[in-house]
Amino acid sequence: MFVNLIGLPESVEKASPQEEVNLVVGYSRVFASIDAVVSAKGGVLQKVTAHLDGSDMLIYFGVPDAHTDDASRAASAAIAIRDIIAGLPLVIIAGEEVKVSCQIGLSRGPVFAAEVGEPRGRREFNILGDTVNTAARLMSKAGENQILIGERVCESIELNFICEALGSVALKGKSAQTPIFALHSAKGEKGKGGV
Repeated sequence: MFVNLIGLPESVEKASPQEEVNLVVGYSRVFASIDAVVSAKGGVLQKVTAHLDGSDMLIYFGVPDAHTDDASRAASAAIAIRDIIAGLPLVIIAGEEVKVSCQIGLSRGPVFAAEVGEPRGRREFNILGDTVNTAARLMSKAGENQILIGERVCESIELNFICEALGSVALKGKSAQTPIFALHSAKGEKGKGGV
């Protein structure tokens, strides 16, 4: 799963010193809340990368400990993350309202998972592969506070979650069109970003 948090990270450069402190504290709380949700569902928030258009978070489930319901765990976490971000209080920086939102992409499949780095130096557990890249591409196609998922995720969770087929799109690195779906909510729950 990839999550892009938009609005808070890029507001720091416009903030006054007091606003900057409040923004950093708020930003830290959001990441702590997201990490808590992911951990509670059995996932790992692997890394956060800040850039001009937000902060990307790589989150994964099923590695190194797999569960039969990892796709459902990831879907539940994605919904909770979206709801955390959509429910944030109004942020004002330099007298202007900052629009805070997210984009989420979720893909399922095999990954290369290993500790990488110098044998006697800095080492880091990492996941790589087409599944990770597909999640990033889905995230980049997602609209405001939207969760886009791949076909394998949809097939795994559709009995318990409301998913909407959106057709097929071209994704970078894929030779064929890729079917995509919007994940709205768990069945029996009112979705905050969907149906």
